[in-house]
Amino acid sequence: MPVYTRGDTSIHYQEFGSGYPVFLFAPGLMRSSANRWDSTDLKPRAVLQDGYRLIAMDQRNAGASTAPIKPTDGWTDYAQDAIGLIEHLGLDRFAMWGRCIGPSFAMKVLQQMGDQAERVTALVDHAPIGLNSVNRGHFMHGFYQWAEELPAGTFAEPVGVDPTCASVCENLFGSDFVFSVGREFVTGLQTPMLVLPGRDLAHPQEIALETAELAPNAEVRMGWQDDLESAGEAVRAFLKAHTA
Repeated sequence: MPVYTRGDTSIHYQEFGSGYPVFLFAPGLMRSSANRWDSTDLKPRAVLQDGYRLIAMDQRNAGASTAPIKPTDGWTDYAQDAIGLIEHLGLDRFAMWGRCIGPSFAMKVLQQMGDQAERVTALVDHAPIGLNSVNRGHFMHGFYQWAEELPAGTFAEPVGVDPTCASVCENLFGSDFVFSVGREFVTGLQTPMLVLPGRDLAHPQEIALETAELAPNAEVRMGWQDDLESAGEAVRAFLKAHTA
């Protein structure tokens, strides 16, 4: 697996196929890594068999990727990892596809790219995470489970009381909506978006639908889980329509 290095951060990634680039942000919450796509419903390698170059990364401290952990770490650090890899690979224009936590990573990338965000020609917003009235504890519990799995010595104190661990958890999951960006940003987001709403605790349908309502160039496909073949065709058609 090739590696991109940014300072003390090592990002492992995989590439499949050839053609128009699609940058993938995997599911798995804090364990977001390329191999997580193998156990999801719509698999990019199966859906986009021809005409696409797929790039799947392991997020920092997930899969084979590593990075030091600082109290200030948050969505911007993850986005800069991805932007660094995008530039390292020389991607001029490309699409993005994220599932679960993936869309939150992708939207922060778009925000961080600023005027360069027009290089992203499409975003597949696949079962995105988001905050509703009952699920904040789910994300924080998932964060601490991941933290417990990190190598011994990562934190100075036991995970449950370590201030760095608590700070990073708050930075990531202490806000609302999709956590990484606010509603105002999505209202001004010009990137064409295909929204595939989730329908469970971690991927609340109402957040996906609100995203689609706010984003000016979004379309929604409801009930995609009930016909994955048709959903795959919809993803292919959407990306084909927005291939530079």
